[in-house]
Amino acid sequence: MTGVAAAVDACLHIDGLIRLMPYETERVEALSSFLLWQYIRSNKEQTTLFGNDSWYSEGNKLSVTFNDVGPKYQYQLKALTLGMYTQGSGQGMEPLAWGTIRRNIGNLKRLARWLEKYNIESFSDLDALPELRLRNIVLDLVQDSNLQKHSSFAQSLLTAIYWLKLYGVVKKEQFYDLMNEYLLPFSLLKEKRRNKHSVIPIQIMKQVLQMCEAHIDAAEQIINDWYLLQKQLNGLIPQLSTTDFKSSTYINGLDSEESAELNEYYELIKNLRRYTFVLVISYTGMRYSEAMALSDDSAIERNGKYFIKSLLSKTTDEAQSLEWVTNEVTYRAVKLLARVCSVYRERATLLLKYHDDTLPLSRKLNLEFGLSNKILFSVSPHKKSCEFYLHTKFTKNAFNNLNNLFSIRVSEQDIAELERMGCNYQSVSSSHKHFKEPYKEGDLFNFTAHQFRHTFAWFIVANRLGDLDDIKYQYKHLENMMTFVYSQRGYDSMEELIGLTESFSEFMNSQAMEDMVGAAQDGTLAGKGGQNFIAKLTEILADDLTTGNTPHFKNMEELLTFAAKHTNNFRGLSHGYCTKGADCKVRNAADPSHCVWCDSYIATPRHLPHWLVVKKRCETQLAAFEKFPTEIKKRFKAFSTALNDNLEAANIIIDQLTIKVKEA
Repeated sequence: MTGVAAAVDACLHIDGLIRLMPYETERVEALSSFLLWQYIRSNKEQTTLFGNDSWYSEGNKLSVTFNDVGPKYQYQLKALTLGMYTQGSGQGMEPLAWGTIRRNIGNLKRLARWLEKYNIESFSDLDALPELRLRNIVLDLVQDSNLQKHSSFAQSLLTAIYWLKLYGVVKKEQFYDLMNEYLLPFSLLKEKRRNKHSVIPIQIMKQVLQMCEAHIDAAEQIINDWYLLQKQLNGLIPQLSTTDFKSSTYINGLDSEESAELNEYYELIKNLRRYTFVLVISYTGMRYSEAMALSDDSAIERNGKYFIKSLLSKTTDEAQSLEWVTNEVTYRAVKLLARVCSVYRERATLLLKYHDDTLPLSRKLNLEFGLSNKILFSVSPHKKSCEFYLHTKFTKNAFNNLNNLFSIRVSEQDIAELERMGCNYQSVSSSHKHFKEPYKEGDLFNFTAHQFRHTFAWFIVANRLGDLDDIKYQYKHLENMMTFVYSQRGYDSMEELIGLTESFSEFMNSQAMEDMVGAAQDGTLAGKGGQNFIAKLTEILADDLTTGNTPHFKNMEELLTFAAKHTNNFRGLSHGYCTKGADCKVRNAADPSHCVWCDSYIATPRHLPHWLVVKKRCETQLAAFEKFPTEIKKRFKAFSTALNDNLEAANIIIDQLTIKVKEA
């Protein structure tokens, strides 16, 4: 039989709850010939049957394996895999990502191999064991696994056995109670030891982005000439002898001068996808896997705004399209790379059309793979040939290994920044040779793709753009990205970014509180909220702001610590601080005039540059407005009113923030 759905019907009972059909020899023999997936995988035709020891699903490079355990365990693991792949945690729920399924099955297989040492042939047999024997088996597993050192296994195993419970494979609670009793302390130890990915220091990030933008500029200068030469090669394909393609897709059709010119362009084109990849993850906050799945038509421009479109493929026929706000240089880079991809897609089409019978099978399948999977980063930009890859993870020599691209040494300033953020370590991976080692001046910075996601979140908070809820409003996500929250993977992505911004916000709140108290001491707090803040602070200190004496706090440092800890309803903006936080109904950083009159609004000298820019912009635009004909002025009266409101607000804040300077 054909199809995943048929296999699901044969091994799972789904009626609200999901349960595995019991193991029977006849059932397993019938299932073994069921065709699950058939597709072209990079350079071979992949056929996956239920009875195979390794399963490859379409769009995933890595397999889920079921070997090294007995037949009953294999059947249960395969049925669990199909359940996770199609149903998730219940009928109609979101299925799991292939990588997550792979981890769960790998950990359950490890548990199965351990149980086989005790002559236990299936997970279901655990229900028949007396508690004392089961306790001894679990205790032996804990001791043999050295969980004090490898605490992550405890966490992973607890996650995996959840699916045994959810699908009713092991019914008795005593198994789960014992596993929690012995594994949960080590799982908590894992959380305690966990290090968050570091952010990329500002000066290093600036160098990275400058290099990326310089490369895009240089590639744009030569792209037309490169494109014409490649199109010239494509035009030769119908005329060339079939013997030219018996062993490869190499096209030998340019003269020496043209070949030399193509060689000059090679490095720029070869590295284009590297720099494009970095720009995408820097300016969108995408995960690595999301960036790797982008298609050739990802770049979108709409009314002068730029977006990158990603497509979340699920196991059903549905697909979820997401749009990520980005900037012009990232848009240009993706469009440029898409143009490069178009050359090789055309080349693959022509080679298959005119030399299908001659091409080696692996090459032919690779070309078909490249045409059926139009993934932006899958094209390998050869000079005169054609090849496609599926990138699912970092490898040492892969194009997306950022440490092969950037060699930037950390400075004392970079280390101080990492220390302030509590993330001065070279790697959070236990397999890395510099795991948890702090940077020393002159060390090469160790880049990972996930650091860019953390740095994106840090940028939002550090630049006072607000939390993710504010960003959704500011960039009109209700219009352009609301679909982001309608798929589980999209929701998880947003939830993770919100978590990141919240952790950074704790740090920034303490910094903001110091900023406000320092400004209050100098008498340079602006806005109605600023004056209220000075009054309240004086009341708390019960003295004056310069001594910091108080019956409640020993010193100013204690006050700052207390205030930062209990200031949850707080939001930092580019033009000031809002102490009303999420309850604020005015969320328009581009038009902050309403904030000035609010009791919750505070500005300090650090916000003065913003207001100076507002003042200059308003004055320039009003001057231009005055030159309009009378009829035009009447039509755009509301426009001039808004400008005057912003100018008045700017003048008020600037006066309040510079009053001490004037007096001096």
